[in-house]
Amino acid sequence: MDIDLEFSFDDYFGTPTIEVLVDSTQLYIGDVVSKLSLHAGLLSDGDHVLSIRHFGKLMHHTTNEHDRHVHIDRVMFDHTDLDQLIWARLTHRGKFYPEYEPSYAKGKNLPDYIAPNHYLGHNGVWQLHFQAPALLWVIQEQNPSGMHLEDTIFSTTNDSIELVKNFFKL
Repeated sequence: MDIDLEFSFDDYFGTPTIEVLVDSTQLYIGDVVSKLSLHAGLLSDGDHVLSIRHFGKLMHHTTNEHDRHVHIDRVMFDHTDLDQLIWARLTHRGKFYPEYEPSYAKGKNLPDYIAPNHYLGHNGVWQLHFQAPALLWVIQEQNPSGMHLEDTIFSTTNDSIELVKNFFKL
């Protein structure tokens, strides 16, 4: 599975650092960049987890004008842009689990996770649960009625298949 990620970030206090994993396999660790193209050699179809960990931020990396953060702008699985599927916004299903600084958290009732959220301001991990193959997962998430492409492909005309391909920009 190919995974393309796009980020924006504030590097006033130095470039934020991230780690990208699928399940427990590390695909990238280092300074965040605007675009990352990665390959996850998934061993099986089914359930998986994309994790993006923001780490190394210190309390003094936040001022009124600047916040050392990472913003997830785009996630693509196998060249299917999840954020461009306007009716779904599948990446909004991701959850950010912040690692609050004790001095920041003292006396506050803070949530265990933040969702929907693409802004990684605290150190912590953003996770998106998905299934492989990704295109079937996207179709199933958009059509929870139970009618799936694999159930109808043999009774569909070539014109109908082309319309679906064009719709999903395949």
